Amino acid sequence: MEERNKTPLPIGELWDRKAEILYNLERLRPVKTSLTDVATEFLAEKKQIGRSHLYDSTMRYSFGHFIKYIGGERRMGDISRQEISDYIYVQNKHVRPITKRNLLTNLSVLFNFAVRRDYVVENPLVKIDRPTVPFVKPHVLSPSDFEKLLQKCFVKNWHDRLVLFVLVGFCGIRVEEASKLRWSNLQLHRKVAEVPDTVAKKSAFRNNVIPPNAMEWLRTVEDKRRTGPIIGKNWRTLLRSAIRFCDVDYQKNCIRHSFCSYALAVGWSLADVISYMGHGGSPTMVFSHYRNVVSVEDGKRWFSIVP
Repeated sequence: MEERNKTPLPIGELWDRKAEILYNLERLRPVKTSLTDVATEFLAEKKQIGRSHLYDSTMRYSFGHFIKYIGGERRMGDISRQEISDYIYVQNKHVRPITKRNLLTNLSVLFNFAVRRDYVVENPLVKIDRPTVPFVKPHVLSPSDFEKLLQKCFVKNWHDRLVLFVLVGFCGIRVEEASKLRWSNLQLHRKVAEVPDTVAKKSAFRNNVIPPNAMEWLRTVEDKRRTGPIIGKNWRTLLRSAIRFCDVDYQKNCIRHSFCSYALAVGWSLADVISYMGHGGSPTMVFSHYRNVVSVEDGKRWFSIVP
């Protein structure tokens, strides 16, 4: 009290309101949190709760480009809807509509996280229109091209590449997931390819039953002594070289698209196809995109490809 009475009146009033001022300063602290700080906190939390490495790398990639464009030291609360819209529709005007939509989705997840942490009042992406994604018939490999690719891998003893192509083409596993599997995940005695939660997208563990023709391919490379990863960290280079060597009509992700299209053509249930693919999207979208893409006859040929 003595110290308070020695101060001028305005300072004395501030002293009286010390607790209130400190409380309000603490409430203002989150508003000053930078974009980089929030992104770092988000990624750390998702890793802590068990999100997969694929999820981490996808989000890190999306956030990284946005941070580079906006500026990592910018406060989250100062980033406007218009700036985000310009980033999506001007800075990234040459990318496909589906890529724009994915960018918006990933950034919206980050801003929703910031809202929950009281770093921003609202998510500005809510007010940004999503691009229209036109239907594009998925590109699929012909059964003859896929057989050519598998046979070439078999003849060249490219066992690692052969296994990945089989897991993607006949079991519907994402190539990014298959590239992280270990030989122990191929439980051929159970006719199951295990996709553990540490590998699967969104940590969604699943066991994919291996179709009969895929079992024949995997039996050709079965070795009880095999341990460790199925393929090395340079798997992208290895797969690209095999595809170029075979000169097949390949487009990105077309082997997995082929699995879905041929499986639906031969009568697999939509639920089974979605389960095999570990797909988190709308069943209606999967059905509308992949049904009637290929013939029943080609579907039967696809799942009859054997060594």
